Amino acid sequence: MRRFLTKAIVIGGLLAPVALATPGCAENDTMLFVRAVLKLQPGECIAKGDASSIMLLGGVMDLHFTNTYSAALLVGNQLVRRGSKNQLRTESNRVVLKGAEVTLLTDQEETIAEFTVPGVGFADVSGSEDPAYGVIATTLIPAGVGVSPGSLYLVEVRVFGETLGGTEITSAALRYPIYTCDKCLISYPLEAADPAQLPTYSCTSTDEFDEPLPCSIGQDDYIDCRVCAASDPACQTPS
Repeated sequence: MRRFLTKAIVIGGLLAPVALATPGCAENDTMLFVRAVLKLQPGECIAKGDASSIMLLGGVMDLHFTNTYSAALLVGNQLVRRGSKNQLRTESNRVVLKGAEVTLLTDQEETIAEFTVPGVGFADVSGSEDPAYGVIATTLIPAGVGVSPGSLYLVEVRVFGETLGGTEITSAALRYPIYTCDKCLISYPLEAADPAQLPTYSCTSTDEFDEPLPCSIGQDDYIDCRVCAASDPACQTPS
């Protein structure tokens, strides 16, 4: 199992040294795989380890609000079941997910950064021919890598962990596109406009606003201008 040592390990935007991998790794990419980045519903913000969960085909990162892009990854475990109650044998092929190896690329596939991100997750073992699924939360674009608005970036991510039997394992890679922008995720509803300011739009409505907030402000979901108009001029009037 490889670990990227040229960059850093990312924990909530903080940087720390990366440790070398230990022996006993499983290199078969079919054992563990990253199926998708999960869509978190505003107001719920729960990632479920289920193949029927809503998945994103790409991400949007509004640099006006955030300098990181985080993701809940749906991870599949295709290791066969070994446990047996009849033979008093415990199951050793469940996988404790420990982190992710990430390569950030331009849309021309030039490498910008390589880093390892710690994480917490678990992928059970299936009792059928279908894989079992788990979830791990990780960072796909960390603070400080120098992304710019109006660009498309490609992320290649591999998840790593360890089976309960003590075998280290790394997944096959998932490639995920992320578009960056500046203020593109602010929505300006007509009902939020101040009639006294028309025809100039001014988001100063005093109407009660009770819609659920995005799970991550500035990532993938629009933010209603009424949420931030009091403190952010960009939310008051469209640029």
